[in-house]
Amino acid sequence: MASRLKALLEEESEHQWLAIGVFFLFVLVGAFAIEGTERFVGDQLTPITVQHKGSMVMDIEYHQDNDSYTALVYAPQVGYQLFTEHPSDNSATYLYNSDDNDQGRNVTFLKSMPDGDIMLSITENELIELSSNTASTYVYSSDNGEFTIIDAAEQYDETADRLLLTKEGQNTSFRGTVGLIPTAPMSMSSGVQWHQVEAHSPGIWVAIGTYTSAAGFDGSSPASPEPRPALGLIAWDGGSQTPVLKDSDVYSSGLFHSISTASNGIIVGGTEASILVNENGDFIPLDAPCIITVADQEGSVWFVGEAGTSTLNHYEDGELQTYLLSKHVPISATVGGSQGDFVHFHGMNAIGEPAQWSIDTQANGSIESGRGFLNLLFLIGGACLMSMMAWTALQRMRIE
Repeated sequence: MASRLKALLEEESEHQWLAIGVFFLFVLVGAFAIEGTERFVGDQLTPITVQHKGSMVMDIEYHQDNDSYTALVYAPQVGYQLFTEHPSDNSATYLYNSDDNDQGRNVTFLKSMPDGDIMLSITENELIELSSNTASTYVYSSDNGEFTIIDAAEQYDETADRLLLTKEGQNTSFRGTVGLIPTAPMSMSSGVQWHQVEAHSPGIWVAIGTYTSAAGFDGSSPASPEPRPALGLIAWDGGSQTPVLKDSDVYSSGLFHSISTASNGIIVGGTEASILVNENGDFIPLDAPCIITVADQEGSVWFVGEAGTSTLNHYEDGELQTYLLSKHVPISATVGGSQGDFVHFHGMNAIGEPAQWSIDTQANGSIESGRGFLNLLFLIGGACLMSMMAWTALQRMRIE
């Protein structure tokens, strides 16, 4: 038996080596193909051809019922402009511009509410609501003081409840609204300057801010104490009572910069670490440092790092995934939003020009499907080659 096998191998050596060579070539090609699918390919620098071309996007809200968007932009030669553009018919509606109504510089925030309306403020005790190109102004009573509105959030249960983040002098606080009557400001802020607020669950709101301790108390320089990121839960159920700080936490370093709504809670984006505020109100750290977060239409959240970063984090259905980018993050993103299957980020490129970077949110599924298909093809092809080689050897042995 051994002599017959030896003779067969000697006789068929050229064919055997050829088959082995083809097999190893197949292995190498398959390995390169599978390796290629490990890199995220659904991102691209988007050529800017719309109204904000050449301008720095200061804030932007994408409409979810059409392809329109509302943006606050700035360009040195024209100043601030606030407008809604409708790319489908190449038209734009200006609310503020430097020629007719130069109020864009006074906009303190721009934000979409759950019903699709967009809120902003330019004057103390006033809130402007944009709905279908119609602007409505809410003028709140000054009986409980005058204040600047720097953010707002709404939640809907049986009624629509609106919580305002306000600034009074050098301090920030929260006020509920009952009609056009604001509550008194929240009395306890634990030394935190609050920056943003978002609805979490009925009667509960999530807020982010910065905490600065007494000079040198936390080990920082007495001349310039280091601000630290703060996260809080605000309790207010829509009544005339004052909002209350239910829970708060101050972290050791970094900065909280954005709040995004996920399918199972609220995501707080941070430069050192991000936080999930789950449905129970627990603060759960996420290993996803970033400079901005944006939620897509499916309830997942994308974390973008600084320009030059080679990875992209994605949170979906309770799982945090990290993707390798085919190219580094090309812009320093400052604002973003989602529309349809895309998430858009706006900022500056490496040479200081306004730029837009977009992510196709469906690329995640296509990458996983493509890699699975290649794995299956590799296994089937390899099994076929090995079977053919074994079958040929067996047949030759029988003939001999």
